[in-house]
Amino acid sequence: MARWISVTIVILSFVMAWVLPAGAIPHATTPLSEQTEGRLIPAGTLIRIAMLQSISSAYSRAGQAFRFRIVDDVRSGNRIAIPAGTTGSGKVIESRPARAGREDGRLHVDFDPLALRDGTKVDVAITQQSLVADENLHNGMAGSLEQVADMAIPGFFLIDFLRRGDNATLAENSPFHIGVTVDAFLTN
Repeated sequence: MARWISVTIVILSFVMAWVLPAGAIPHATTPLSEQTEGRLIPAGTLIRIAMLQSISSAYSRAGQAFRFRIVDDVRSGNRIAIPAGTTGSGKVIESRPARAGREDGRLHVDFDPLALRDGTKVDVAITQQSLVADENLHNGMAGSLEQVADMAIPGFFLIDFLRRGDNATLAENSPFHIGVTVDAFLTN
């Protein structure tokens, strides 16, 4: 039995290694070479940022500007491509507060390209990869105690239905990830 399980695991490993690259996270389209090493910030690169002020679906409005700072250095080869402390900006595209019936708030933001000292523009956004990185960082596998209680208490449905959903908030100084969306090349 143990041998059968071991063989199955080995076969699954080979299958996953063969299948996953086709559906894997999209990465840079530019190959790494001597010419690109130390100059390329590839698409898919994750950047940890922190908001300089909080924005929330509870009170932010479409068109509201916001600023953020880079928390950790971003490297390209052996050099620092984007130093920690670099600031960027963006704006709220859509904001809708939470509503009764457990309808969560909606907050849609757009990040301006990061303008680096050498003139390079780096397109960034909240990406699927950045969401996964943040979920993994917070070990988001388990539901909150409140969610578990809502499912376990009989007769709680009516009260739960009247409960307002959660507002979406990007809190000041609470780091999260964004991703580079297009390959960027440092000019010098």
